[in-house]
Amino acid sequence: MSLRQAHNDRVGAMSHKPIVAGIDNSAASGRAAAVAYRIAEAAGVPCQLIHAVPPTGPARIVVPGRPPAPEVWQEARREMESLLNGHVPPAVLERLEVLVGRAGVILADAARRANAELVVLGGKPHGAVARGLGGSTAQYLVRTLDIPLLVTGPTDRPMSRVLVAVDLSYASRPTLQAARRLADRLGAQLRVLHVVEPVRSRVGAARRADADPEALARTAAKILRRLVEAELGVGGAEPVVRQGPAAEEIVAEAASWGADVIVMGSHGKGWVDRLLVGSATERLLATLPTALLVVPTYPARRDRAARPGRKRHPTRRREPYASR
Repeated sequence: MSLRQAHNDRVGAMSHKPIVAGIDNSAASGRAAAVAYRIAEAAGVPCQLIHAVPPTGPARIVVPGRPPAPEVWQEARREMESLLNGHVPPAVLERLEVLVGRAGVILADAARRANAELVVLGGKPHGAVARGLGGSTAQYLVRTLDIPLLVTGPTDRPMSRVLVAVDLSYASRPTLQAARRLADRLGAQLRVLHVVEPVRSRVGAARRADADPEALARTAAKILRRLVEAELGVGGAEPVVRQGPAAEEIVAEAASWGADVIVMGSHGKGWVDRLLVGSATERLLATLPTALLVVPTYPARRDRAARPGRKRHPTRRREPYASR
């Protein structure tokens, strides 16, 4: 097993490790703290709350990542305790950490130090991640963390329906595993979605089946069903196939089904595609129609050493379950 495959298995399993929640002075952070605590309680693991103080005023004299000056620390704790009262038990509030630095950097470091399995942020609708943390924090963590990031939605209703979107690439397996783990902890229903996007123009002749959207959808439905059965078992989740732009169809399915959480892989189509046009994951992170769990995934590496005197030929990427 390669190192990246081991990483994908670890992320998908969401092993029994602490939950870290980033807290600022917004109401959304109260929801994030409550969700983080519920997940941690269901898993029987600690819930660690982190509040980042910008390095301004007296805090400038403190090394980033360390507690701020005593007066700043006390004021921040009083504000956070007032905000979070009723959202988490007093014992969790007692463990609240107040540290100096950029929120994203502080949270990523806290997650590494705690060997956490999940980071939770509070989110708002229409693309604004909770005030103080800012959209840049979520974007930064998506690119930095090697563990899942959960950005909570705009409502306080219980998370009872989990919609996981897969692209049938190497990202599908760890994404499905993380979604199942979250659904189990929340006692939620699980639905698996694949979106067949419009075929882009190609260089050279395309096969007739590739040019037929209905044929593509039928093929995708078969592959998706085998994938769901292999990873979740028969009847483990309802597979659904839609056609159209990925982000739009995911939002439409979430609204139609009443999903409380959307689960997606962060690297399913590679960094080049994300830099050029932006992935569906990042588009949903920007608009945040509901809570979003982003699962970091990486392609399996083939680390076989080339034999002396033998050229190494590029290998064609093979989609999982496609030929079974």
